[in-house]
Amino acid sequence: MQEYKLSKEWIKKNGDKIKEAYSAASARGYDVSSNADVLKLLQIIDPLNANESNAAAFSKILQLFAMGIKKRYESKQKKKANTVH
Repeated sequence: MQEYKLSKEWIKKNGDKIKEAYSAASARGYDVSSNADVLKLLQIIDPLNANESNAAAFSKILQLFAMGIKKRYESKQKKKANTVH
């Protein structure tokens, strides 16, 4: 599997858009790892750029975003567990 990484600058510039898109996907029960679901999402949030190629790329971005959320949550849980004895 190829590893993808987004630069901090790119995330700063586009982070709010990604958060909104991820929230919309979650609210609709879309699977961000499914290109078909991400295409449906793009048809709603960015119809001019809704195509299979963009859906595949955007799916990777949303998956990275989801991984970041999960890592932050796990880190907070570890810190919380370490402070509570």
